[in-house]
This record gives sequence, C-alpha cells and structure tokens, in this order.
Amino acid sequence: MRKLLIGLFLVGGLWAQEPLIQQARQAFRSGQLEQAASLAEQVLAQAPESVTAHIILGVIGAQGKQWSTARRHFEKVTELAPSDPNGHFYLGQTYFYEQHWAKAAEHFKQALERNHADRARLVVQLAFAQNEAGRAREALSTLGKTPAPASGPHAAQYHAVRAYAHAKLNEPDSAVASMRRARELDPENPEYWEFIVSQLVQSDHLSLAVSESVEAQKKFPDFEGIHYLFGVSSSRLGNIDLARLALRNLLELNPEDPRSIMLQGIVHRQEGRTQEALQVFARAARQDIPDSHLLLGLVLKDSGNLDAAEREFQRAQQHNPQNGQARFELGKLLLSRGKLPEARIHLEKAAQYIPRTSSVHYQLANLYRRLGEDQKARQSLETFERLKKQTDRAITDSPAATTK
Repeated sequence: MRKLLIGLFLVGGLWAQEPLIQQARQAFRSGQLEQAASLAEQVLAQAPESVTAHIILGVIGAQGKQWSTARRHFEKVTELAPSDPNGHFYLGQTYFYEQHWAKAAEHFKQALERNHADRARLVVQLAFAQNEAGRAREALSTLGKTPAPASGPHAAQYHAVRAYAHAKLNEPDSAVASMRRARELDPENPEYWEFIVSQLVQSDHLSLAVSESVEAQKKFPDFEGIHYLFGVSSSRLGNIDLARLALRNLLELNPEDPRSIMLQGIVHRQEGRTQEALQVFARAARQDIPDSHLLLGLVLKDSGNLDAAEREFQRAQQHNPQNGQARFELGKLLLSRGKLPEARIHLEKAAQYIPRTSSVHYQLANLYRRLGEDQKARQSLETFERLKKQTDRAITDSPAATTK
C-alpha cells in the first residue's frame, strides 16, 4: 500500500574531470555497465581516493541489488567527502531499498543537514524511513519543517507519508484527510483510494467506506484490495448481498488471493454456515493471513468453543496490538468469563483504537458497573446510546451500491 516512486540512483554533483573517469561516466550513461565498472576499477587502482569512481561502482552495485558492494563504496564516499551530501544520500537510498529503515533515516538526515539539492524527495524518503522505523511522530515533525510541495513528483507522496504516519499513531481521521490530499494530486494511484477506505473501515465510518469503495471500483475495477474492503464494510453494515457481490468480483479477479479466502469466510459466517466459515478461517490462520485469527476466534465463539476463541483473540492482538476489534472481542470474552481486570485492559484499549464502535462502550459500561465505578458506567452508557443512534442512521442510509 505504500509505493514511493523514489527513482533510481542518479549520478551527479561529484564527477571528476579526468579522462578515464569521463570514459567511465560515458559508459555508464550509455548503459554499458560492465565497461563503466571496469574503467572505475582502473581509476581506483591508480587513485583509491577517487570519489567519482566509488560513486560509479556504488550505483552499479545498487542497480544490480548488490547491496553490500553499494554500501562499501558509498561509505567510502562519506569518508572521502564528509561535507558533501551526496554520499549520505546514496548510502541512505541503499539502506532504504534494503528496508533498513533506521540506517536509511540516519543518512538521509545527514544529507538533509548538508543541504542536498533534491530536498523535496529527500524529506519524503526521510519521513517514510522514520515512520517505518517506528518513529511516526518524528516523521510528522520532519514533514512539518518543510512546506508541502504544490506540484511535482513528490507532492502527492509528501501527503501520503503524512497519512501513513497518522495511521501508525492510530489517528484515522487525520490519516484520511492527508491521503485525500495525496489523492487529489495523484488520482491515478489506486493504493491511495484503498488506504482511505481501510482507514474508514478501521474508524467505523462504514457507510462512507462503502460509498468510497463504490467510487474506487468504478475507477479501478481490477484492483483487488478495493473489492475486499467493499465486502468487509458491506458485511459489517449487515448488507449480505453487497458482501456476496464483492466476493464474486474478487474471485473473478483472483481466486488465489488470500483476501478471497477471508471474504469467503466472512460471507459464510454471515449466512450462518458456521462449519464452512470455521474451515476457511482455520486455513487462513495456518497461512497467517492478517485478521484470520480474529475471525477464527469469532467463529469459535459462535460455536461455543470459548477456550479456543480466547486463544485466537490473544494471537490476533499479539500480531497487531493496535487491532481494536481484536482487543474488543478478547475483552468482551474475558468479561463474560468474569476476568474483570484482564477485560478492563483490552476494553479500554479497544475504546482507544475504535472509539466510534458503540458496542465497545456498552461493554465498558457493563464492566464499570460490575467493578462498582458507577460514574464511568453512566458515561460509557451515554456514549453507547449516542453512537448507537448514529450507527442506526448509517445503516438506514447505506447506499444500495452496485459494481462491475
């Protein structure tokens, strides 16, 4: 979901003017990489301190995904020209492509501090690496220090990375707002549309998620992720017909897609076909498909196997501690079994992660009442009643959408 068009390594800024290096440069520019590498090696044999030769060999190594070779040469560039931003930029890109996010962020930051020329691109890549390294707040800070580009190849990416960081911080409304801006700038990227729908589902804006899915399917009829989210949001709104339609479309596109398996199980469960759903989700859980443990737990609970259900809910929240639905189901089950302190941990986390889900607040009211915390129980019950009315209106107003 997070494609960044960061481009290939571009050579420039540190070219020496020696004839042999010029030949190596020309060979590289014309795509004769073996000749370029041979010429650069000859240069290093005569002048091991040649920054340009190290750059050529580093870039060729990176293009061939020979990351250790690329790192070795780019590290040498940073030693030979410590004040030049290019060595750190190239080294950061090497770590970026290897998904060594903390190291990538470290060198991108040094390139930024040394005033690398392509600031917009560098800021986007730095923030992305920081976010992937688990430093979402720092990523937002990095983006906030540079005005958003109004246009150009990195304008949409700037807002997309901001959206990813807000999502990491469980701030779906801000994530959606940022990704909408990215989508305005680059409406042809289906991943931006998919991200918006996924955040709407996560934040329980289900009617809006269905509407967005319908529009996305019109624009990208062959994009599988959007069909899946259309099915999930329709199912959670109680519209089995739309969920079946989404499953049909997804199976036509790719019956082997793991999301086809998941949506098939969702439809089986909604149809009351418990055994079929159990088999589907058990198979998905063996493959560790996201959310499979949660859904398997739900079906096990439906069939009365509470011990197995509790284990699956535990696995689900261990896989993703910010999965509000997993927290809710685990807390609700623990509450029903009289494990009040453990239930409190998970239900309060669920209220943090999915605050618009009315049933979470109903269960919290029940929990607080049993714990003797009457004021909290009343507040939770009032929240439940307010959200329940909103949910009922959303279901009533849900579009009778069609696709394909």
